Order: sequence, then C-alpha cells, then structure tokens
Amino acid sequence: MTYMPGEDGEELRKVVRAFLAQHSAEADVRRLMETPDGYDPAVWTRAAGELGLHGLAIPEELGGSGTTPVELGVVFEEMGRALFCGPFLSTVGLAATALTQVADNEIAAKTLQGIAAGEVVATVSWATPQSLPHPVRAEQTDAGWTVSGVADTVIDGALASVVVVHAQTFDGSVLLLVNADGSVKREPLTPMDSTRKLARLTFNDTAAELLAVGEEADRVRRHTDDVGALYLAAEQLGGASFVLETSVEYAKNRIQFGRPIGTFQAIKHRCADMLIDVESARSVVYHGLWTAVHEPSNLSAGAALARSVASDAYQRVAADNIQIHGGIGFTWEHSAHLYLKRAKSSQLLLGSPRTHRARLAQEVMARENDWGTEIPGASQDALADSGLLAELEAFNAENPVPPADDRDNDRRHREKRFDAGLAIVAFDEGFGGRGLPSSQQAVVDEFFARAGAAEHMARNIIGLGMALPTIHAHGTPEQRKKFLRPTFSGEYIWCQLFSEPGAGSDLAGLATRAVRDGDEYVINGQKVWTSLGHVADWGLLVARTNPDVPKHKGLTYFLLDMRSPGVDVRPLRQITGEAEFNEVYLTDVRIPAENVLGAEGEGWKVALTTLANERVALGQRTPPRGSGPIGQAVEVYRQAVADGRTDAAVTERLMLLWARAEAARLTNIRASARGSEPGPEGSIAKLQMAELNKAIYEFCVDLSGPSALEVPGYDDTAPTEAAVHGGADVRVAYLRSLANSIEGGTSEVLRNILGERVLGLPAEHRFDRDIPWKDVPRS
Repeated sequence: MTYMPGEDGEELRKVVRAFLAQHSAEADVRRLMETPDGYDPAVWTRAAGELGLHGLAIPEELGGSGTTPVELGVVFEEMGRALFCGPFLSTVGLAATALTQVADNEIAAKTLQGIAAGEVVATVSWATPQSLPHPVRAEQTDAGWTVSGVADTVIDGALASVVVVHAQTFDGSVLLLVNADGSVKREPLTPMDSTRKLARLTFNDTAAELLAVGEEADRVRRHTDDVGALYLAAEQLGGASFVLETSVEYAKNRIQFGRPIGTFQAIKHRCADMLIDVESARSVVYHGLWTAVHEPSNLSAGAALARSVASDAYQRVAADNIQIHGGIGFTWEHSAHLYLKRAKSSQLLLGSPRTHRARLAQEVMARENDWGTEIPGASQDALADSGLLAELEAFNAENPVPPADDRDNDRRHREKRFDAGLAIVAFDEGFGGRGLPSSQQAVVDEFFARAGAAEHMARNIIGLGMALPTIHAHGTPEQRKKFLRPTFSGEYIWCQLFSEPGAGSDLAGLATRAVRDGDEYVINGQKVWTSLGHVADWGLLVARTNPDVPKHKGLTYFLLDMRSPGVDVRPLRQITGEAEFNEVYLTDVRIPAENVLGAEGEGWKVALTTLANERVALGQRTPPRGSGPIGQAVEVYRQAVADGRTDAAVTERLMLLWARAEAARLTNIRASARGSEPGPEGSIAKLQMAELNKAIYEFCVDLSGPSALEVPGYDDTAPTEAAVHGGADVRVAYLRSLANSIEGGTSEVLRNILGERVLGLPAEHRFDRDIPWKDVPRS
C-alpha cells in the first residue's frame, strides 16, 4: 500500500477519462460554457446512472457506492483535465460531503439519494469569499426555521435545487437545507472562469430544514471545507497535468529558428519546472486524500498543504503554458486561456493559498513534529505479509543494535545484517539482499534507525549511495564479494573521481588517461571536487582508454585503491573555510585489470548507473515530516517569534518553504514506493533538494538577527563527514548549501535531463557527439 490510488482507482480513471473524451471535449466545453446553466443534463444523468460517479462517496444504503475520497479524487482529477462543465464540485464535492456527515437526518438522507441518482443539483453557501463574516442569519419560529441574508458568490447557485446553508443565530451556528424555490432570489454573475457558474443568492425569510446546530454545525462545515478542498486540489492537479502535456507537445512541434522550440534551454527549463510543480501537486493531493481516509486527525493539515501547493502549481503552469504557446496562446480560439481562468479562479475557492498556509502554520507550530503515522515506502502490512518484518524482529532480538558511537561493534552488526540479507534488500541473495522490491528498503532502514543504529550516510555517502549499487549492477562475482560487504559495514570509505578542471557538467569530455600495460592500467590525470577523498579507502574512477573514438565510447570505469603509489590528494578549501573537497593528482598510478568495473570502453554506461544513484542519494531522502533543514528553519522561526522579530510576511515565507519541503518528501516516498531502479526521474529529487536547501538556509540566516553577521570561524579543517544536507550552524549550512545546485549535476543539467529524458523534448544539437574525442575543442 502507498498513499497513491490503487488498481481500483486507476481502473476508475480509465472509465472516467473515456467518458469525458466523449462528452467533455473542447468543443463541448466551449458550447456549454455559453449556456445559462453551463452543463448538459443528459450527460449529468448518465454520469450518475451509468458510471455511478455522483454516489461514489455516498453510503450504499442511500444509493451510493460507499467508496473513499481517494477514488472520488481520481474523478475530480479527470474532470479537471477535461474542464468538465457541470455542477459536480458544488453537488458532489461540497453539498454531498456535508450531508453525509448528517446522514441520519431524514431530509439529508433523502437529498443524498437524489444526488446519487443524478436528480438533485445542490451547492453550499460558503465556498467563495464573502463580503461579511456571517452574511446569512437564521431564526427559529413556531413555523420552523428561516434564513435571511446574502451569499455573495455561490458556485452553481443559479441552478441548484437545494442549498446547504451555514448561518448564525443569537445562540451560535446552524446548518440548514434550503429548497431554492421562488423565495430565493438568484442573480447569475459573469465569472472569470466561464466553465464554472456563479450566482448571488438572497434569502428573505426563506424556509429551511435544520441539519445541525452549534459545534456540530461548525464541525460539519470544517469537515466539508477540508474534504472539499482536497477534491478541488485534485481537480487542479488534473488541469495542471493536462496543461503540462499540451505545453510539452507544442514545444516538440513548434518550429522557430529552424528547430523545435523545445530544444532551447529557456523552454526546456520552463517545462522542467512545470513538471516539478505538477509532481509536487500530485504528491500532496493524494497524500491528503489518503489522510482523509486513514489519518483523519491530520485531515486539516493535509487539506491545507494540498491546496497551498496545488493552487499555486496550477496557476504557474497555466500561465507558463500561455508563454510557451506565445501569441496563439493569448487568443480566444486556443484552450490555454480556459485553463488559466480555471486555475486562477480555483485559487480563490475554499480559501486562498495564503489562507491555507496560515492554517498550516498554526498546525506546524502546535505539532512540534508530532504528526502521527508516517507513510513508508512500503507498508508494514506488506512487510508482514512477506515475512520480512518477523525476520527483522528476530534478527534484532539475536543481534541487538550496539550504541551508535561504538564503531567496532557497529561494524560487526552491519556485517551480520549483510550476511542475513538485510543490508540492501533489493540486492541478490548472498550479496547483502534478498531480491525484494527496493520499495521495502525504507522500512528496513527505519526499523534499524528506530532501534538506535548509527547513521552512516554522512561519513560514507559515496560508498553507500553510489559504489554499492554500481558494483552490484556491473561487478563480477569476485568484485561483489570483495567490495560490497566492507562497504556496507563502513570498513571501506569511498570517494568519486569523476569531475575534472575541464570536465564538470560535460563529464564525458574528461581527459584523464588510462593506458593498458599487461595486467594493469597506468593512469595519469587530475580530478577535482572529490568529496572526502582525504579519508577514502577506495575511489570510483572514470578515465579515457581510447581518445580516437567519440567521447562517450572511449571511457573505462575503475575501482581505485586510494593508497596506491602516485595518488596525491590535496585539500581544496571551499567557501566555508573547510576542505571537504579535494583535488586528486594521478601520476603513473597502476590499477590491476581485475579492478575494471564493466568492460573496457563501457565506462559511460557504468557511470550512468553511478550518476542516477548519486542523484537519489543526494536528493531522495525521506526523513520524518518536518525534520532536517526545514526543521531547523522552524526552530529558528520559533526563536524569532520569542524575540519579537516575525510578522505575517515572515510566516508566509516559512510556510512556502515548509510546503515545498513536504511536497518534496512525499514525492520521494512515491518514488521509493515504485521499487524500480533509479532513472532520470531521480533528477526531480536532486533538483528539489538543491534549490530548497539554499532557500531554507538563506531564510534561517535572514531570521537569525544580529548573529547572522557572524560565523563560528573559517578554520582550515578537513571534515570526515559530508555536509551535503546541512549542519548544526545554519550560517555555515547556508554557505555549504550553495554547492548543492552544483554537486551531483548542476540544476541546469538536471533540468535538461528532465526536459529530454522524462518529458521527451528534443535535445539540443551537440556537434561533439560523433567526432573523436581528440578532435573536440577543450578548455
């Protein structure tokens, strides 16, 4: 189980998409949006009767299916893609949600039956900003309840047959059901979004049926707002997804300056950023829907997060869509404006993004990271079914985790984990794994972390994140046996010898030479930006064995003993004053042929495995919600609050970062749950991490008060652990974070990868791809 829709949800998606392709094509949308009611009653009835969409989340005893918000979220997502014209949000997303909460009320139950059958169009009175806090008042008389007042902008107010009204009395709140007959004055409005009808409703001693009073009435409204916000966010996700697809398709086919505009980095990078917006929205929307079902105590926070991220994402990608389409995108004839208007209008329904971030801030400040159940990459149920959870518990009972600072026993414990197949569970049996889906690794790691196991990533990030998967994928049985176990245990610390002064982003252009001499290779060259090279036992080295072929074909991958004669590691002092990085000079270094990883000349293929895993190791972390760099930012903010140095703008800035961080974390959980080998999608995680870390730590410095003008010192030291993900001192962490968008692939290169290898945009012409390396101009 993950928090994404399962097989039933995806089957439902296919059915709904096919239905909407028939009944909500662009021509249908344009025709219906010009009509007074804005929808086709025949299609509305078919959607209810044949597909059962209206009653999905209505109890079975009332004519519905009794499914969960997750399945209904799929429907809203597909309707958002198609700009479905119909009162579905008002009737099913809002009114039915409210009425389901009071379904024991006879009037509510009868109305729900009508909604499920497609016979009733309903709405609520409060889904848009009102001119007054409580514009509608209620009064109880001998004849029953009446309501009076104005609801300024009501979704589908001109065509709804019933309205759920939240009103005020002298004694508190009430929830009422109003039959929108002649006693209700309806004034259709001209909405920005022509596909969603709005009206002003005026009640004048209008008869009403009581549904709930007092705290119960307020509870139903809050629940409706939260669940409705998730449905609206799902609709926004669908629209944003479709807009991204149309932008990419246009960028592939629109020719300017003699080539597709998608080859230009300005367009490619914009599309890559749109992709990240959409995937972030997808993560928070479906996590929120999952929360509504499995963790209702966190529903309010999940809904606020989903709306905060999805609202802004949809608006940005819809605006970018017009920019990418250029002049044609600004015309009435093109569909781009329809999605932009839906995106902008949707931002203001059920609370603006800023409003939701303000709500989220209250949750974050109150929780102090007590967020309840975490969603791992694979569920505890799946682990229990596989028997792995029982084995973990049995192993831990027999081999208790030693104290984290006991290096010797920690190493022996990790060796036992390796031998038991509990190191990297996706690896082959006999080599630290069990051949299980990689999605289960997160839970295994969490199990040992909860037991108090030491964290090794900072001191051996290259070994664990890059060397292990590369050697497992390409190594001989002898290489696997020699390197995998001691690397996992921490006996072997690794560094990466890829970048050179003349070959950074253009890694395949490297110049370090490797010449075969019998059973050895002789290496000469210079490497740079070698993290932890000064403490490494082994290095991952790529060198050129054939300069007479194109640059990608003449490379060979080596495993280098860093204690070999001719290896000269020199500290490279960085802007923090420390020397975490190094330059490495290789002079007549001899490497046994048995230490070639893969075949001679196939080094680029092997290097791609390392690079893919590097981006995952750097970016795809799934720490507990609200921890890591964003947790530091929250603590800095708390101190600033105590010192009286915050305001609404500061809080908004923090919550923008918090929402981005949580969206990135949830996206990483989605990726790990897939259980597949790292691919180009890993660039999303790395890109998000890099840009977020810089923004978070700059926020921390900005909010640190006078101490931000100081640093602990610029001592020339050589750390024995990597500081990729920050450090205790936020001022130093800020300086270190500026490397995040360079190391492991620059943010610009990652956007190219996302544009070309994920979105399928055409690559820029590279004149050096097919000529011998020796003939390529170099710095």
